[in-house]
Amino acid sequence: MKKLLIGLLTVSMSTAVASNAVACTNFKVNELNEPLKIENPNADGGTKQGEQLLKTYNKSKSMKWGEVLTKDYSSSSEKGPQARSANLSNSITKSTLAKKQILNITDNLSFTPYTDIGIVKDTAEYLLKEKGVSSNHHGDAEKSLIDKNNEYNNLGKLINNKEIFSDNDGITLGFMQNASDEDNLVPMWDAAPNRSSNNSAKWFEKRFEEWTNNGLKTEKLTISFGPFANSLWHEAYKNNLTEEELADKLQKISENYSTKKFDFYFAAPYLSNKGSYADSQRLLAGALKILLEKHNDFDIRLSLVVSTEDGISSVAGQESWNGDISLLSDEEFPLFMFTKYLGTNFRLNLVLPYLTYTDKHSSNEDWELPIMKKAIENTKNTWKIMNQNVNENNQTRDDKFYFKHMGVTPWIGRRAEKAVYNFTAKDALELRKFAVEKGLGQISMFYLTRDYPSKFESNNESKEALADKNPLDQNIRSGAGFEKLTFAKILSGHLNEAKDEVTKAEDLEKLDGYIDYDKNIKNNKELDKIIQKEPNQWDGVSGSTPGDGNVVAPSTPSTSSKSNYISWKDANPNRSSKINQKATPNGSTYFSPYLDAGLYEGNDISKIREVSGLDHLTLAFVQQVNSHSNYLDLSIAGIENKGEGFDWWEKSQLYEKDLKPLIESNNFKNIKVAYGGATTGGYIEKNPWNVAYKQANGDINKAAELLEEALIKFNQSLVDLAKRKNHNVEMPKNIDFDIEGQAQNDETGNAVLAKTLANMKKKDSSWNFSITLPVLPTGLTSVGYNVMDKFTKAYKNAGISYKDLPVTNLMLMDYGNPIYEEAIRQGKTNFDLAKEAVDNTRDNIAKSIMNNYKVSDLLKKDIYKLIGATPMIGVNDTVSGVFTLEDAKELYNWAQNVGLAYLSMWSVNDDRGKNANGVGVAKSLVNHGLSYLREYDFSKAFNGSWDDGVKNPSDKA
Repeated sequence: MKKLLIGLLTVSMSTAVASNAVACTNFKVNELNEPLKIENPNADGGTKQGEQLLKTYNKSKSMKWGEVLTKDYSSSSEKGPQARSANLSNSITKSTLAKKQILNITDNLSFTPYTDIGIVKDTAEYLLKEKGVSSNHHGDAEKSLIDKNNEYNNLGKLINNKEIFSDNDGITLGFMQNASDEDNLVPMWDAAPNRSSNNSAKWFEKRFEEWTNNGLKTEKLTISFGPFANSLWHEAYKNNLTEEELADKLQKISENYSTKKFDFYFAAPYLSNKGSYADSQRLLAGALKILLEKHNDFDIRLSLVVSTEDGISSVAGQESWNGDISLLSDEEFPLFMFTKYLGTNFRLNLVLPYLTYTDKHSSNEDWELPIMKKAIENTKNTWKIMNQNVNENNQTRDDKFYFKHMGVTPWIGRRAEKAVYNFTAKDALELRKFAVEKGLGQISMFYLTRDYPSKFESNNESKEALADKNPLDQNIRSGAGFEKLTFAKILSGHLNEAKDEVTKAEDLEKLDGYIDYDKNIKNNKELDKIIQKEPNQWDGVSGSTPGDGNVVAPSTPSTSSKSNYISWKDANPNRSSKINQKATPNGSTYFSPYLDAGLYEGNDISKIREVSGLDHLTLAFVQQVNSHSNYLDLSIAGIENKGEGFDWWEKSQLYEKDLKPLIESNNFKNIKVAYGGATTGGYIEKNPWNVAYKQANGDINKAAELLEEALIKFNQSLVDLAKRKNHNVEMPKNIDFDIEGQAQNDETGNAVLAKTLANMKKKDSSWNFSITLPVLPTGLTSVGYNVMDKFTKAYKNAGISYKDLPVTNLMLMDYGNPIYEEAIRQGKTNFDLAKEAVDNTRDNIAKSIMNNYKVSDLLKKDIYKLIGATPMIGVNDTVSGVFTLEDAKELYNWAQNVGLAYLSMWSVNDDRGKNANGVGVAKSLVNHGLSYLREYDFSKAFNGSWDDGVKNPSDKA
């Protein structure tokens, strides 16, 4: 779901402005029994203007990207013959850097460990933060610790430690992001707020100044951008910066910190080949090309997370790739863009904290290092072939060349939340030897501040569920028993032996750098008198709770931004009052929200049921198992559906969090399984109907049989899971198919799907199907209409009544910023746009029925019953679109009045405006960006459970 129509520039909207009344008072029940009068001029065939505008918009952007790609920005060439614009498509043009090599890399392996500016500088500062004491009492805290004060993050001193750093080494400092309370591009460490009372910006400035005054040479510093929130390049894209403007911003950051070394660390959600995330990667790559050509001495690094021995999963890294960019995976897209624009004038760093543990391994086995080695080798091969495919450049580029441009970054010690990962000192020694042997250019680690011994406090679970319960901040503990800075000394090449790990408590306490949280921090009473006189006076950046990683946790911003609205009025510019009168439920329109079942957050269905009465749920998204291509095998998110890792997920997440609450409330039969979505919209081979067609060797009837069998088998697997937990349940017979992106143009695949559903409905009328499509306020696009019409034809050919057609579920979201901005100027709300979209699609469906079934008199109520409505709650991907709680309440009322088939929303995972600490945060996968709302307010509104907080939400966060 999401992001098909982001690029639209404008669409004319003629519907009159709706009144801001507390309920839909203009509705007349008798109208539903009247014959339908088609008013949509695009009823027959859909809106062609939408596709044309999308093509025009994308074409104009491609032309700009092509210009950046083929123009030489170096001072000697800007006015010369190489300063040219591209008239060719971006898929066949070559960068002016494609065959140049301006990045000079020495043959020596350099050590560049990561640290984070927001992590405490020493144990004394950590004690002050935990106790809430002002930094003015640092001396008192240090004195109370006696000889237990570790200098974790004193970079001025650490960089000059000759037992760790050589002349060729440096430090990678994270993480430069965008300020969390700013709409405009405002670079800020750790995405801290720029305008809040905790003065984060000044604190970071002071910390950096301390380091430089104490000996930090900034030319040894690499600034890391990313990885998880408010990425600078994505915010630049949202602010419509050009490549030249972003290059200028990066140049200013370079000047401010006196370094020309940049690291760009990609992780979800920015590690994506779709929508604005993909476009922002191209923007960044273009900006870096300009920066490199104007200033040849920049040292750029791309950091990508690798989880398996395959390394970077790649299509472009295969010799058989045909140049189709749409086939690229999420993992490889940044590497492709960097290679496309920069040639090989950048480093590639493999980040390895998140290795996938499978049932191939034993928890006592040294499984991490073999995976790392294979990942490095395989990624080298991938990059080498990719560069040859993209830049046709294979001369003098041997394996040694690519290895020299690569780096590796392990997570040292144990991962707190997944302690089956345990990278030991011996692993570090072997990895260093491997890096030297292969000629890698860099070796790093997460984090330098973690290189301190701590006790591993097991939760006594096995393998995948194993975790470290030690309450000490995990960014200053390794979860392992080695002397302080052991990993740094080994990985830097200054220590050539690795001792066995110390595990006994009495021996751990003797290790240099060991801290016991209870003894040294929690039960430290030396600051009690100060606390009594000056409580809650910590004046540094906010940080973690015991056991958490140190992520600077900003307070709720004082003003709204495009991704975080703190007040009702800001989010509802065209409303003067709140909707507080609820329509009477009609008994048939139900609420079945989408749950992104691949996420581990926002999936507490038991709690959602408790507050909203939720009795339907749509599980998204099922697709072909990623590792299988030769037979139909389905799973949520395409994950491997066998092995201990899957068993753990199935038990602790799918069953306990998602299914069990509906089983225990006798609503299991109301579960809807959703296929497709944005991922398969761009990679249709993952749709089971395409796999079925391939398996049937092009026989559409055989493909329909195979697909029917697979769909039923997956639903039965949910029943079997319930039975293994001693529950006898009825198999759900509700399936949704989200067809978007390129999947809409897949004529053959959609024909297989349509025939399959018609066959299943003909055999068993209790099946309940829906087809989810992108939409505009003007109705379905012409492509969407063709998809919908294909199912109408299939049902007619099967002899099924039009009243039993699949529900057309509308993605009421992401219409494009120009459409939303024009609507605001006209005084419209997001509900007005949703109503227009539904009514105009009603006419699309009616016209399709008339054409195929040869009927003329259709009732409004019969067509409304064939429509579902699914808005994206809160801030949309096109950020000018904000679907508020008032829009939700008004849509609920109208849906009950006209009798829509059902309501849904994307998604239940992000039905909250604040994080777990009660801080209002920006739109994300698990937050809708409306900070003034409570958790699950949208679920309550759509399910008709309107408490006082829903009727009258807070005016301000």
